Amino acid sequence: MGARASRAALVPVLTGAALFALWMALVDTREAPQVYAGLVAAAVGTLGSELVRRQGIAGTRLRGRWLLRLYRPLLSVPRDLARLAAVALAALRPGARPASGRFRALPFEPGGGGPEDRGREALAELAGSLSPNTLVVGLDREQGLLLVHQLVPEEGALEQSRKAIDPLELG
Repeated sequence: MGARASRAALVPVLTGAALFALWMALVDTREAPQVYAGLVAAAVGTLGSELVRRQGIAGTRLRGRWLLRLYRPLLSVPRDLARLAAVALAALRPGARPASGRFRALPFEPGGGGPEDRGREALAELAGSLSPNTLVVGLDREQGLLLVHQLVPEEGALEQSRKAIDPLELG
């Protein structure tokens, strides 16, 4: 078996392992029926994933340097949690105005629709939504915009907000 074939065989094994681990984390028990159900669910999920992957319907390709930047949005989680907690506590005061979020649109070049472009778009949406304060609503390919909602809007220039919205600098 060549290196390419062994690497291709590794994908479904890792997919199944990840799906089983997710199942076990969600059910939070090691009882035999749940373990068996998790194995079946992981096998079905892996089969579906492989069918889609082999037909090339939703192929994506990620660059290693993008994945190496995934720590960036995680660094903002404690800061954003503190900001959201402060806003929630302030809202408890009598007569306090309710917090209002804001929609933002950042320039984002969607690319030509190839596997690498789809991977970049998916990773930008995932990384932009990892922070508790920001949720990527979608990508407007026609306008070339990444659409997000921030619960507590980032103050300042758009470039300053870009770091919170596109932490991997994929746009």
